[in-house]
Amino acid sequence: MEGERMKKSKVFFLLFCIIFFTACGKKEESNIEDPQLKENQIYLYLVNPDRTGLVTEPYTLEKKKIEENVEMVLNDLAGITATEEYQSPIPDGITYLSNNLDERRERLGLSFQVAYDKVDTDAILFFKAGIVKTLLQIEGVSSIALSLTDIASTNEETATVVESFDQDSFVMSFGKDSGYKQSGTIVLYFANENGDNLKEYRKTIEISNNTSLARIVVESLIDGPQRKGFVATLSPETSIQNISVKDGICYVDLSDEFYDTENPLKNDMIVYSVVNSLVELPTISKVQFLNEGEKQSFFRETMPFDGIFERNLDLIEQEDIEE
Repeated sequence: MEGERMKKSKVFFLLFCIIFFTACGKKEESNIEDPQLKENQIYLYLVNPDRTGLVTEPYTLEKKKIEENVEMVLNDLAGITATEEYQSPIPDGITYLSNNLDERRERLGLSFQVAYDKVDTDAILFFKAGIVKTLLQIEGVSSIALSLTDIASTNEETATVVESFDQDSFVMSFGKDSGYKQSGTIVLYFANENGDNLKEYRKTIEISNNTSLARIVVESLIDGPQRKGFVATLSPETSIQNISVKDGICYVDLSDEFYDTENPLKNDMIVYSVVNSLVELPTISKVQFLNEGEKQSFFRETMPFDGIFERNLDLIEQEDIEE
């Protein structure tokens, strides 16, 4: 038992080192000699036979579109047969579904299904490290959002977990009770000081393996901004009755405080503060508002409100401020 704990500690420590050096933009040493990469080549990050580290193999990208390259890489990774030198970072029990690219932000979204009863913690950690380190090498991909759906879960709200990774925030820590935790950044939209536009607000958060990013986004909007130059759009008394994501639509059920007519901001500032913030998440493209599980015909009696809302870029003031 003690030996098993020691082995896992070594694996966790090695993974931390792997991820740390990725965050610093460095390339760790492999136990094989890496040849000079040719044009259109990247490294595949594979798991060594002992499952104590990652090794690299050169790989040639053949297609032009980023999404096609990603599709090809992931399918080839999944089809790798284990050898004496390496095995695939995609274990049995994890199935690739799809990818989508936000070209403006160079953010790649990946969707997978996971049978958690068939994969252990180490396998999932190596899966994330191998996939992210491989695909971040593709030109036009600066960040990656992994969407992992538990196929055994019947709770739509918690079945899917989305985790974001890039070269700067790919840092993990481990705890016996909480599993791993990872720092990440979400993008929120609060009103500017004049209340006539929305301003982009970046917030650093801690993500665990059971985090609902959609809930964190709305909770952060309710908490309000912590810097000058931004105005809260939601009442601090607002509570989340329910929030879930299905087929790219986020269903947000907020308490009556969301509809408070004493809020001096215009309707579109309040509504699109929520919509634009949620649509920043790679698994969300639209938002449907509910109240007690029901659609509302109007927001604060004047704004049509029973439809599905998409991102509204016209309301965004072009300014990017880091926290």
